[in-house]
Amino acid sequence: MEDIRLHSALRLGQPFQETANRPVVYTCLEAKHLNQVHQLLEASFWPGIDISSSLEWEPERSTVVAVYKSYLVVGVALITEPQEMYITYLAVRPGWRACGIATRMLYHLLQFNEWKDVSLHVSANNNAMLLYNLFGFKIEEFITNFYQNYLPPDDVSKESKNAFRLRLRR
Repeated sequence: MEDIRLHSALRLGQPFQETANRPVVYTCLEAKHLNQVHQLLEASFWPGIDISSSLEWEPERSTVVAVYKSYLVVGVALITEPQEMYITYLAVRPGWRACGIATRMLYHLLQFNEWKDVSLHVSANNNAMLLYNLFGFKIEEFITNFYQNYLPPDDVSKESKNAFRLRLRR
């Protein structure tokens, strides 16, 4: 029943009130989340990511933050300015993966921007490819060494430096 309420609220552009028995709340990015979001993105991707400017681009349409018990950020999803619809980051804290958090965050971003094509890049060996495939994203291009300037040397990083460019056409 909770999913039906979420879907209805998102379609109508209304805030969604989580019930007390659901400890993870999905909200838009706020200044109070920045420190934890930066830490999560650095742990998930690479050092030096600063998404502070996301607060300026309609955060209710371009950001989703999953917060556990009102204080712990367990996931974040961001797109560039809503006009471009490029998913810049989607990350879930280790230990919270495979719980549906990334699915709900991606669903939220797509619902609020439902008439626009959406694109992203994903590492060639990233399991998130399965999630994007479920939402209908298709591979448009394979790019060698896309992440070369961001990832540590091969002996340290498990992620591929190659990437797929995916697009969801609407």
